[in-house]
Amino acid sequence: MRLRQTIGVLLAASLAGILPALAEPPTGVFLWFPDQGAVPSSADCDALVRRIRPSREKADALLWGRVPFGSDMEYYLFLDQRRMETTYAAEGDYDTGSVRFGQTRGDETVFELIPDDHPTETIAGNIIAPAGSSVVKVVLRNVPSSNGAADRVTYFCRFEDDTEA
Repeated sequence: MRLRQTIGVLLAASLAGILPALAEPPTGVFLWFPDQGAVPSSADCDALVRRIRPSREKADALLWGRVPFGSDMEYYLFLDQRRMETTYAAEGDYDTGSVRFGQTRGDETVFELIPDDHPTETIAGNIIAPAGSSVVKVVLRNVPSSNGAADRVTYFCRFEDDTEA
């Protein structure tokens, strides 16, 4: 009986270490949080989403360079298993390109971004997306700039899109 309990405890401990690594990276469309000088709370994101009323339709329009009539200044992050696209990246920027995800442990996923405009560069990064929170934090590490390489932290908000079936 004691051997069975010991095996059960060891198996549970082993699975507890493995299961977080099997979690999927967050993907979808996220609304940019405009006050980048502050760390938003989930309530801040929820209030922004109520005010802006983001949708996949508006995000797609902005991605293709069309600003929907009556839109606020809103920006989006598109993230899928292969690409990271932003609606605010300018030519020569480091925010858009091919993405390779690493492990997800808990709320944090590591990734490498190969920017479209700098295909010889690889930018390491992290996405922190706590379950139950509307806040998604994206960190790009050592992004080159005229002032030297620096980390770039950007906050986004999750939203439900009621416009799609």
